[in-house]
Amino acid sequence: MTLVATDQHAREAGDRRSVRRAVVPKTLQRGWLPAVTVIAVAVGVGSVAVWKVHDMSAPGPVATVLAAQAPEQFTPKRMTYELFGSPGSGGLLTYVDVDGHPHRVDIAELPWSHTETTTLTVVSGSISGQVKGGEVGCRILVKDRVRDEHSSSHANADVTCRVKSA
Repeated sequence: MTLVATDQHAREAGDRRSVRRAVVPKTLQRGWLPAVTVIAVAVGVGSVAVWKVHDMSAPGPVATVLAAQAPEQFTPKRMTYELFGSPGSGGLLTYVDVDGHPHRVDIAELPWSHTETTTLTVVSGSISGQVKGGEVGCRILVKDRVRDEHSSSHANADVTCRVKSA
């Protein structure tokens, strides 16, 4: 598309002919193809440079880690909760099992015992009891070894035993 300007003098003289002159400067008429070529090459070289920098700065491969494996011969752990003493006219005990779930038990007679077995490598548990009698004691055994033991002797006695890691 060429822009055209009409000759002002020809119009004033009454001549209906118009003289066409290009509005685009001569340097642009001659140099548009080299300018477009230079711009295209610059964009291409810039794109390749960005791609190469991005490719070189990518992180290396991630090392995979094997999943934890249980030892070939693993002995399951057995945890025993015990509450003993004189319940008087009743009592209440609460304990947290090896999976971390709390349990509540109303007690009418003692001794009380509960055993759980697990293959977990680390186990924790707790037991607490309160009786309307005069004395109460608790004990937590892991693999038949006493890990925690407490007792209390007074009116409405209460006691807590806890194993944090076994």
